[in-house]
Amino acid sequence: MWNPIPDRFSLGTIARDYWRSLRIFKTNARDTWALTVLVGVPLAVFAGAVFKKYVFPVPVALLPAVALLAGVLLAAAGQVITLRARIADSLVLSDDARVRAHVRETMSGVLLAAIAALTDALLLGSLAAATALENYVVRWWHMGLSAAALAVTAYLALMFVATARRLYATYLEVFENGTPLPKAREDAAPVIAQWKAEQASNQ
Repeated sequence: MWNPIPDRFSLGTIARDYWRSLRIFKTNARDTWALTVLVGVPLAVFAGAVFKKYVFPVPVALLPAVALLAGVLLAAAGQVITLRARIADSLVLSDDARVRAHVRETMSGVLLAAIAALTDALLLGSLAAATALENYVVRWWHMGLSAAALAVTAYLALMFVATARRLYATYLEVFENGTPLPKAREDAAPVIAQWKAEQASNQ
């Protein structure tokens, strides 16, 4: 079947893998609330900006940070691949479906965030060029670029937080049996005091 988008430039596989891998950590049920937030918040930001006819005043202020973030996230994807390769070397972890699901969501999430950062940089750059003149007349494309840039920025921020959270969940699953650090108890005080004493003696 003919596809108008060459496979090399298609993002469908990444997006589908991410949407399908969005699961609640404990129950592994479909995380519909996360999907609602990831889609709803950017749409709400876009609609609000269009309704207010808002034009982003200084797009160049965000442009360098967003452009740099695109490269950093792409480099982070390479580190996730390295993590997956090390997990594959472990006979126990390589057979763990939860660990594989965690890494798959992290990988696809990092790539989607990197693509969102690149898109955001292009939108902000276009808006900066369109508003470069001091006394420019506000047109519909200024409002459209502003609304799109704000929506993509909101999506990027949400993806950054969601992917960071899943990355930490992956760490917990691999190294800490999937459980976070428990609240300190009174009976743990002697152990902590002993640890501090050992640290002081080693200095």
